[in-house]
Amino acid sequence: MQLNRILTNFVVTEDGISKIHQLLSHLVKDVDAQAAMLVEKSGQMIATDGDVQGLDTQAIASLVSGAFASTRAVARLIGETEFQAMFQQGDQASIFMYALGTNDILVVIFNDVSKTGLVKVQAQQTAMALSNEIANMQAPNKG
Repeated sequence: MQLNRILTNFVVTEDGISKIHQLLSHLVKDVDAQAAMLVEKSGQMIATDGDVQGLDTQAIASLVSGAFASTRAVARLIGETEFQAMFQQGDQASIFMYALGTNDILVVIFNDVSKTGLVKVQAQQTAMALSNEIANMQAPNKG
């Protein structure tokens, strides 16, 4: 797993790093994904897990962030605040993106399109857990 300790909107703790890694790793294994990524709303990569060899993860992070920004505008045109999830299907690989409550984005790259439903359900559960972990890092040691 890679983690960008500098370009995040929260204080990264060792415990937080461990929990984020564990959540992404479980997601990759549970849905047999190629990779999972946590992207900051600004387009910066926060963390990755899985096989990212040969992937331009920084470009993916920037483009995913931009895609969410443009679909937010489309959502508003049809009376929605935003779309929480996006799915793109290709011949060899597919990508599922899910906006966390923190406005960060969970990205899952997978190859078996028959697992789309499983990816969606597991990504939503992982997104909730990641949102909780990020919230804990944004408000450390209150007390």
